Amino acid sequence: MAHTKSKAVLILYTVCFSAFFASLSQNIYSPILPIIKESFHVSTAMVNLSVSVFMIVTAIMQIILGAIIDFKGARIVLITGILATAAASIGCAVTTDFTLFLIFRMIQAAGSAALPLIAATTIGQLFTGNERGSAMGTYQMLLSVAPAIAPVLGGFIGGAAGYEGIFWILAAISIVLLVTNSITFPKDSPTESMQQAKGNVFAHYKSIFTNRTGNVILTLSFVLFFIYFAVIVYLPILLTEHYHIDVGIAGLLYLPLALSTIAGTFLFKRIQAKIGLHTLFIGSNVIAACSIILFAVTHSVSLVLMALTLALFGISMGVIPPLYSTMITNEFEHNRGSAIGMFNFIRYTGMAAGPMVSAYLLTMMPSAISFSLLGLGFAALSFCLLPPMFSPQKRTKQKKQNM
Repeated sequence: MAHTKSKAVLILYTVCFSAFFASLSQNIYSPILPIIKESFHVSTAMVNLSVSVFMIVTAIMQIILGAIIDFKGARIVLITGILATAAASIGCAVTTDFTLFLIFRMIQAAGSAALPLIAATTIGQLFTGNERGSAMGTYQMLLSVAPAIAPVLGGFIGGAAGYEGIFWILAAISIVLLVTNSITFPKDSPTESMQQAKGNVFAHYKSIFTNRTGNVILTLSFVLFFIYFAVIVYLPILLTEHYHIDVGIAGLLYLPLALSTIAGTFLFKRIQAKIGLHTLFIGSNVIAACSIILFAVTHSVSLVLMALTLALFGISMGVIPPLYSTMITNEFEHNRGSAIGMFNFIRYTGMAAGPMVSAYLLTMMPSAISFSLLGLGFAALSFCLLPPMFSPQKRTKQKKQNM
């Protein structure tokens, strides 16, 4: 894609807001779960299933769509994904059968899964060097804002217009994005990288897993997002059972984590041009590991200390995703869609596994020990996987990319 700077910036914000919408459609749903249960007269397990299937479909589609982008280009995937999201949102709003609701929810997940993936791959095509890192920071910042505001919007809209109101609004936003992207997103033209993408799709993913940098980032991403969601699902239990805080007030204690995550993405945008990616990699991983261990030590002692450690963890969670995304796009220029798709798939898998496995760990040992082991495990992995990733040759290559 060859574009003027102003055109590239317009495309950047269009795809970033599209990715923001994908995150919004995922996170706006949580506050209306009781409404869903009551409206469809189903069990809590079935309502929770509607959350799980969304995550599972989103994860699987990352691999499928990543390869399609490399083979066919991004535009057709983007337009089809938004159309599917709009149609499925309307289906969720009008159906009175829970089985159909689940099917439409799965289609909605498949469609919206394309949006953050295309945003990341498009950034990799439009920008290079420090501009690429800054654009990734913008992308991640919008993704960080969505989980912070979506539950508030979901509760407000759901209370005023029921669950149907949420899905009608999602359908309306989908149509606006469809028109906007149809006008601004460029048509794909055959390129050398797309010609190379016509090889065996399995060879694409094999090259990602056999690449040292790819291996490191995928491994650490799984572990980090595993821990992140383990913390997220443990917080309401801790706040209500240990500190005896009302559920409504407990939600406010997520703010230190949410706001510091946004601050972390802004920090990455500002410093990535001044500090080498290898230095940021080391520093952000150290901060993440230390904050997890500090959370293990402080979470049952003091709300203030816990909030401070969550804020520190949030900063690292604001820096690391755009950092890893930038490193992935730098490493895989010719199969960027497949690489980003696999990266997102691993992240979503970690998100799905974190709550389930951590719940088992917490039944086996005290929470302080569980989170301490998770923090120490992430620190050990970061240290052990660092040497092959940042050999002198790799550092030289990275410096050239940042120039």
